[in-house]
Amino acid sequence: MHPALQIQEILLNIFGHCFPPSGWEATADLAALARTCHAFKDPALDVLWEELFDLSPLARCLPEACYQESTKCYSLHRKLTQSEWDILQSYTRRIRSIRTLFGIDRQTAQRLWRAPTPSSFFPSLRHLHIEYSRRAVHLLLMPLPSLVSLTVIVHSLRLLEDSLKSLSQTSPSLCKLLLQPHRVNMDHFDPAFMCQWRHLRNVVCSGIFLDVTTLVHLSRMSALTQLEFKLRSTLPDQISPYDSPLVFSHLEIFTLHSEFLGPIVHLLSQTQFLAVEHFRATIECRPSRQDLSSFLASAQTSGLCHTAQQLSLCQEYIPGRTYAHTERPVLGFQYLQPFMAFIDLRGINLDIEWNVNLTESELLTFVSGWPHLQTFYINEEWGWNTIGGITPNGLVQLLQICPLLKTIGLAVDTRGYTTIPPSITLTSPSLELMDVLDSFIEEESVPAITAFFTDIMLPSPSKNFSFWEGRVMRTSQNWEEYWGRWWGVSESV
Repeated sequence: MHPALQIQEILLNIFGHCFPPSGWEATADLAALARTCHAFKDPALDVLWEELFDLSPLARCLPEACYQESTKCYSLHRKLTQSEWDILQSYTRRIRSIRTLFGIDRQTAQRLWRAPTPSSFFPSLRHLHIEYSRRAVHLLLMPLPSLVSLTVIVHSLRLLEDSLKSLSQTSPSLCKLLLQPHRVNMDHFDPAFMCQWRHLRNVVCSGIFLDVTTLVHLSRMSALTQLEFKLRSTLPDQISPYDSPLVFSHLEIFTLHSEFLGPIVHLLSQTQFLAVEHFRATIECRPSRQDLSSFLASAQTSGLCHTAQQLSLCQEYIPGRTYAHTERPVLGFQYLQPFMAFIDLRGINLDIEWNVNLTESELLTFVSGWPHLQTFYINEEWGWNTIGGITPNGLVQLLQICPLLKTIGLAVDTRGYTTIPPSITLTSPSLELMDVLDSFIEEESVPAITAFFTDIMLPSPSKNFSFWEGRVMRTSQNWEEYWGRWWGVSESV
């Protein structure tokens, strides 16, 4: 055998070409390599067991007398001997990533999580992506000393706090934490366990209210680059003068969820951002004129205007609530103009329960300072509730001012646009997706509008033209009539 093949790093690179496996053939190749000779065994098994997409291999690696197979999973039907536990651990020590807990039944999972081993059952596990249910409880209570990334889809809160508190002691190197609730309310979930970790880089907990102690702790982490949480209205008032302003020195992605915009404004006024590039705020209730103005003022004092490249302020549509088109505030240029304080936006998404009243010249003025803009949405869900919008000629000017624009969501004014235009040539066409909002269109304009969008959009094998998508828009009078005409346009673009 060539001496180079005795270097394990070389073998790992070679065997890595068989992974990730494309079906059973690739795993069979690795298994064959492991049986070829002693030098190949360990590196081939390391690659083969590096990532589990389900847990069935934990049963299938044992003698056939230990397990039985059903239609959906494997199960152990007797207690394992010590030699069988040793066989199992000779493989589990190689696992670095687990993607799901499926493949074995719940009783088998609980038996494995209670493995009689003096050390960790998964000493090398670095990435864990699970749906939290009863079968996951004891897994998170196990020592996982190498764990750096944890993603939990939360279906149940049973013992979850205890599991995470235990994990914060046994997995001190955790860097990435994602807790995603699925049909479960986490409003009273205690986030204090996060304060035990000192190396967090990504914290995404969209359904969890952080308390002030945890937020202050996270603000002092120089490694933190991503933070997402639910903001309780009382939290900003609890930040002491000693801790204010909270300085996030390396945070790049910041997402807040709140019932109202006011608490977000208050928090921003007590925060300094030195590196945030992506800022997103989602709210549940319509913002007042004062709140919107204050939001923009706080964005400037917090430093967001100098660093943010992606800005999103969106009000969620909540099924069951009654929304009216009348008696809304009107989003005019006087409310958009302060957004121009953002120095170098690449994407902006403003979507609130306001009506929109913007002239074409105002829209073009609004984006004139952002030549690198790639995404531009105004009221994607809530609509404009107006006859106007940007004309086809205005869209051409918009694409000339912002030649990198890939996605646009605006109302389009098609009034009087009935003549098929000559072919339009853009210097650097980039438009990939056009979302036409609640825009009126007459039958006689359909051929000309179809020709126009065919010219300005990049060809794509997937659907790249949408219209009247917002649920609130579809309560407008005669929306089905206009939707049908835009559907005719989309079929030809």
